[in-house]
Amino acid sequence: MKLKRILFFPLSFLSRRLVSPKFCEGGSNIFLAVLCVGGLLFPFMPWCIPGSFLSADTIIDSVYSIGPLDGYIAFELPTEIFVVNNWMYELNTGDQMLNGMGGPQIPNTHFRSYLTFSLPEIPVGYDIDSVNVRLYQWISHGNLNYLGFPQSDFPIWDVAGGDTIKCIMSHIDYGYELDSLDWSKGDHGNPYTYNHNIGTITESGEDGYRYLDVTDCVLQDYTMGRDITQYRIAFQINTDWDDLADQVGFTSYETSVINEAPQLFFYLSNGAGIGNVLENKNSMNCRIFPNPFNPTTTISFNLTTEITEDTELVIYNVKGQKVDELVISSQQSEVSWNAKNQASGIYFIILKNESRVICSKKITLMK
Repeated sequence: MKLKRILFFPLSFLSRRLVSPKFCEGGSNIFLAVLCVGGLLFPFMPWCIPGSFLSADTIIDSVYSIGPLDGYIAFELPTEIFVVNNWMYELNTGDQMLNGMGGPQIPNTHFRSYLTFSLPEIPVGYDIDSVNVRLYQWISHGNLNYLGFPQSDFPIWDVAGGDTIKCIMSHIDYGYELDSLDWSKGDHGNPYTYNHNIGTITESGEDGYRYLDVTDCVLQDYTMGRDITQYRIAFQINTDWDDLADQVGFTSYETSVINEAPQLFFYLSNGAGIGNVLENKNSMNCRIFPNPFNPTTTISFNLTTEITEDTELVIYNVKGQKVDELVISSQQSEVSWNAKNQASGIYFIILKNESRVICSKKITLMK
């Protein structure tokens, strides 16, 4: 008789292949029950299992990007033709030396990348607190010559003000197929550009995850009745014409390492939790950067000497449990919090003097 087992896989692990995974009510983690018979897997039932750090008023879940709509477009010089690629595992941006099929390298070719995520149904009674995109940067170099030797691990733009040129994301609509007509979607003035610059996605040549808050973009898409949310990744320059390659590359849906595929994280609340109580007082009195963060963030504040002497900073999780407390010394204007021992999720920074709340901020830890 063949061995039979029932295995449970987190839906965040399996939802890569789903178009629109559903959220689980009540803050539970979503798992898929899989029957294992003789080495073959037969998925048969989704399960909701109470999470270890999720509360009844908060849901945290994610969806992966839609593979056939991931890709990049290259504008090839000097032939001035577009090359559309949605089958490789990479999302490239910058100017590079494009290799033809056995032909010579073509320098100064421009690259822009595109991403699509499905928009899941939001459970009745819940609202979106925040949405963050996560990308995995796997390659980066600056002024790479044809021999393969770079001058830097991050693009160098040899033009006036080149050090101020950023790799940004744009909120766009390019429909259900990536083609050469999508090249300019994301540019200023294009009718399919919703927001030309929603933020800088990377400023470092180091491999690793990059995060960007796209809450406003997702809310806009829901309001317009869209079932997808779409983005372009590009530098604020096409090329600097130096015949050297400046590239940043992210892994796409087609990567063999699923945790490195583009992912959209949703944080939902039913309005009954601590966030509704705390996220409402004098938020301009303090600033937190970065947010989302992993694992360290810095809280900056502007307080008088008299207030600072009796001020403390307390961190709560979404259940309202105090997880840390930082003492503010005299003349101090900022403090760092290291959350390496905490679970991913939403936390609340509360700056208070005796019993008076001076400032409260919601922050997101994403590991």
